[in-house]
Amino acid sequence: MNNRTTRKFRTGEAMAGFAAGLFEKALLKKNGRFTVALSGGRTPALLFKKLAALPLPWDRVVFFLADERCVPASSRQSNFGAVRRALFSKIKIPPANIHPPKTAASYERELLSETAPSGRLDFVFLGLGADGHTASIFRGSAAEKSEKLALAITAPRGVKPEMRLTLTPKALNRARAVVLMAAGPAKRKVFDLAARGDKKIPAGRLAPRGEFHLLYSEKE
Repeated sequence: MNNRTTRKFRTGEAMAGFAAGLFEKALLKKNGRFTVALSGGRTPALLFKKLAALPLPWDRVVFFLADERCVPASSRQSNFGAVRRALFSKIKIPPANIHPPKTAASYERELLSETAPSGRLDFVFLGLGADGHTASIFRGSAAEKSEKLALAITAPRGVKPEMRLTLTPKALNRARAVVLMAAGPAKRKVFDLAARGDKKIPAGRLAPRGEFHLLYSEKE
């Protein structure tokens, strides 16, 4: 796993700045369309602010979501709604370049179409749950071993909202670069498990073919 690098930061802002720099470098290095999957949650919020401030060729970027909760985009629980408010509304990007999830089948078709002929996303940002899940890939769920690229899943009991759509490890592991971000003392232990590739947690099962950056901040 020579492609796996781990970095730790004192603040979430420093981590977000570093992650945004990785994105900028990868985007400017590649010609043509650049496909990205984003995650929702508290940790990526600082990242979106950093990205929105960068003078990048956004018209070349095609956005997907790593996962989405099955709620209206206007809901505060919607990942798409959060990304739209924090990033999409701040940059000049053609609406056709933004792919909100609808159904697993249609999302897989859109993903394959936009990433053809390689079938690989250029860049993926992921968060990390305190239970070790990433995207909406929970321990013991069908998404962990699915051969599909996108899957509709039911979250574990007590996790709301239950119905979700997620990219699978198969889709994420194809990516040219994956950045996994976590922040705060509550996630220190599970981050270390992910960094070691501990397969007891879903995030530990990630094994991207491309670059794999694991970033942790002591403060959120």
